[in-house]
Amino acid sequence: MPPLYSERLSELAAQAYQLSDQLCGSCRDLHALWPYIRLSRSSTGVEVEESKLTQGLQNLIVEGRRDVLIAGAADTGLLALVARAGIDCGLNIVVLDICETPLELCRQFAKQWSLPIQTIRQDLRDLNARRQFDLVLVHGTLHFIDRSGRSRAVTRIRDSTRPGGRLVLLFNTSKAPALKADDNVHAQYATAVLSELKRQRVSLPDSEAVLCDRLAAHSRRRQLREGAFVQPSDATLLLEDAGFNVMSCEQVDFKLSGETSDLVSRISKRRFVAIGEPNRHC
Repeated sequence: MPPLYSERLSELAAQAYQLSDQLCGSCRDLHALWPYIRLSRSSTGVEVEESKLTQGLQNLIVEGRRDVLIAGAADTGLLALVARAGIDCGLNIVVLDICETPLELCRQFAKQWSLPIQTIRQDLRDLNARRQFDLVLVHGTLHFIDRSGRSRAVTRIRDSTRPGGRLVLLFNTSKAPALKADDNVHAQYATAVLSELKRQRVSLPDSEAVLCDRLAAHSRRRQLREGAFVQPSDATLLLEDAGFNVMSCEQVDFKLSGETSDLVSRISKRRFVAIGEPNRHC
């Protein structure tokens, strides 16, 4: 028997590739490719079981926080992570995203494991859930929101969090985009992902040429999101301005496949997890 709440990543990838054609708009490449990128170990995405994030979630859940909001989900990775962290704790999990594709993937995953969840298709900036949650996980979502919208999104999260609740924010720091549009690094990234997938003998959902083009396009769009937070203080000040007391902010490690790490090093990317508590006066 597979471990409880484990993901069948190869099956997930094939489902996501198909669903994205039916349900996605401008996010089509992201949701079609993300599980394959995870399979290739070329993402700084969901952490391994022993990570600081997993341990932190377990500690917060053990303290009695049961009503959890996952604020943004590219696939089932975060749902699986939270479910494993809260095994036998009776969690009430809500998954929010602006796109139907990851929500449908999460519903299928929940059905597979008889895991009760609720899904909400909504822009995080429009979240309207007054003091409903005592644990909110935001994993990279703020990087997809423009600068003017981040403050609104974090304020809405604060309003949705109960007194004594916690916000767990994962974010990257990196330099603003500096690569030229014709820089070959994006093609190199696509080739590295495909090479690792072939090495693992993962069945590809399309021709290598099509996937290479889509992976390179995804890499270019991702580059444009870099620089949202240059220093950790950029994120902690955002939380404080929105009414959170920042309790901790720690750097966390991640491992990438060898060739993919070149792009990460060129933009000086680092990853942090911050934990905030709603200010009592807000």
